[in-house]
Amino acid sequence: MVLCFLGLLSVSCRKGKNVADPGGGPVVMIAPELLTNRVGMLPGAIYRSQARSPIHWQPWTKETLERARGARRLLFAVIAIPQQPSYQKVLDSLASDPSALQSINDDYVPVLIDGDAAREMGILTSDLCVEIKRGLNLPLFVWMTHEGNPVAWIPVSASDPSGARDLFKQSHTMVSQMWQDVPEYVLKNSALDNANRRARLEQRKNIKVMSQQPALDAVRSLRQLASLYDPYSRSFDETGGLFPSSALELLASSSVHPGLPADARSRCLATTRDLLKDLLPSAMFDPLDGGVFSSRRGLSWALPSFVRDCSSQGRVAVSLLAAYRATGDARALDKALGLITFSENVHATPKGLFAAGLTEETNPELWMWSVEDIGKILGPDDAAWWIKATGMKGLGNLPSEVDPRREYFRGNTLGLSQSVAELAARESQPLEIFAPRFEAVQTKLLDIRNSRLGKLRRDDCAHAPSTFRMVSAYAAAFVATGDDAYRQKAVALLGRAREAFAVGPKLRVFSEEAPATIGAGRAFLYALALQSILDVAAITSDEQWLVWSEDLATTAAELFTGDDFLKECPDDLKLVDLPVTDLVMLFDDSTAGLVSLAECRLAEIGRPLVASFSQLATPMPSYTLDRPVLHTDLLLATIARHYKVTAVYAADIPPALKLAVERLPMRVVQRRPAQAGDEVPAGTVKVLLGEENESRIVSTPEALREAVLPLPGKSETLPAGGTRPPSSSSTPEP
Repeated sequence: MVLCFLGLLSVSCRKGKNVADPGGGPVVMIAPELLTNRVGMLPGAIYRSQARSPIHWQPWTKETLERARGARRLLFAVIAIPQQPSYQKVLDSLASDPSALQSINDDYVPVLIDGDAAREMGILTSDLCVEIKRGLNLPLFVWMTHEGNPVAWIPVSASDPSGARDLFKQSHTMVSQMWQDVPEYVLKNSALDNANRRARLEQRKNIKVMSQQPALDAVRSLRQLASLYDPYSRSFDETGGLFPSSALELLASSSVHPGLPADARSRCLATTRDLLKDLLPSAMFDPLDGGVFSSRRGLSWALPSFVRDCSSQGRVAVSLLAAYRATGDARALDKALGLITFSENVHATPKGLFAAGLTEETNPELWMWSVEDIGKILGPDDAAWWIKATGMKGLGNLPSEVDPRREYFRGNTLGLSQSVAELAARESQPLEIFAPRFEAVQTKLLDIRNSRLGKLRRDDCAHAPSTFRMVSAYAAAFVATGDDAYRQKAVALLGRAREAFAVGPKLRVFSEEAPATIGAGRAFLYALALQSILDVAAITSDEQWLVWSEDLATTAAELFTGDDFLKECPDDLKLVDLPVTDLVMLFDDSTAGLVSLAECRLAEIGRPLVASFSQLATPMPSYTLDRPVLHTDLLLATIARHYKVTAVYAADIPPALKLAVERLPMRVVQRRPAQAGDEVPAGTVKVLLGEENESRIVSTPEALREAVLPLPGKSETLPAGGTRPPSSSSTPEP
């Protein structure tokens, strides 16, 4: 009789009917929406990738929680981010297992969460993993109640999809049995646990551990960051496997900052040059299509993860352009401009915006080449110089510590040790003859690799963070090259971004409609938008962008100022009641670092943030000294604030001098038009240095560059007249 009742109950549930508990309990209502996959209609790479999944994925909304309450089911939530596409294999593994699929659909309300868009959930994964003393891996499986209280969770290693399936089954056995036996206990206990978790997070965010001497501590942190690099082992400690774009930008920007001590600048410059020696010729940069891989598989840059997304391309481009300004290394400029072209080819949407990118994890061997293959494909003449240029070897070029089991025996990853011009010179050929030859080899090998990989899905969903990153990349390219085409692209893209992602005074993550809990902008998006808007304002001197930045900053202050902490998510969008704040560079820049730099830039041009918001953004925590790698964005903001450099320009400066002002570094050097009390002589620029506003008057582009961009070895003061003698430094100055 019991079995018959359960069978009837199952059938009734599938038909969406009300079912009464024979013991007199509450009515169970399985809403018809729970019987189908409902995420394929949502914007974003993660949701679109699961559009055809047999799992009945539900959106992360209040309505879904309410349906879970009516169905008397727990939620089975999977938190993933598009930058780590391995979640696709894990979800495919669950969907392909009949018993796992049945358990997910019949026993739970499965919910898929984009932890990049709903950023508070992505940040929360770290805290949950710390709580169970596990390292952070994504995706994260979380069982939770309809009240948004986590019951159980486990990080999943995507390297073993079948293992992930076993983890689900083991956890499901325990969680489902507990829920079936004592659901009231599960509800009560999970609520108490979450209340305790909330108290711990509130205590942590309210502990005041702010530096009492941020200017000095920022320089100490810089020195410590530079010391993490070992020029002998060519290793950069504590940076993990991600491409060190933020660290590179900080070191490069500090290398040419006139307010910093000369020894700190020299140390930063040396580390910047060493990093470029390691990174630029490595396999992290794809010589076939020009893109950069966002992370590596081991301890060597010789074996990338072969995963790329648009935001990473933009971030790396900006850091390389800063490194080019500091070192004059033309290879950094060449790689950065190549990343921009790659993003335009791969990530641009039909409406002129940029998508996050839908990368599918592939077998690494499909990206590798043997010497024999290259010889057959290219022939002896081209194969010889290509093999030499890319460092290929007969037994493979992966270090033994990267491939100890020799899984990729005779496999070679590709990285170019020289620019095309240098290769042409080595081959004793004019560049105009060698360049087409090089491009023909690129095209031939790229076509073969594409055929190996097969047809890959393309992401055409416009994504605000990726678009704003590319705005900054265009702006940085203009600063580095002076090519006005990049400035025009930055202005045009920012205008389209405003039309697509601004809804009244607020921002959204996608250009398409989505429930607010899924698509409404979080604090990180506002901070990232402020950064790109201020970048464009810096290169255009256009007042309209400053007005928009001020409006956005005001909106952000209203949405994200909490009880003495910087909220990542507005209160009305939170489905998990926890005070989540983004203080550490976990997957990307941190909200705290981006807001701090925006505050500094806005204050210096006379448009300060709301006082309560500013007070949250300006302090530098003392723990930054312990792990500078995790706070490079905040260190950049602190240096810009306490070692400030501002160019105040007269209204009638010559066009060449105005262009030089607009080509100053975007983020650590501020610029503004002169006001009545600034006492700037006609046709000149007054450079203000430091918190005491030490001033220097310059009247030529050369004098401005010398005043604002000192390189180690140059004199520290300007002679009378605002010019320096020609530098004896051998480093070329972009």
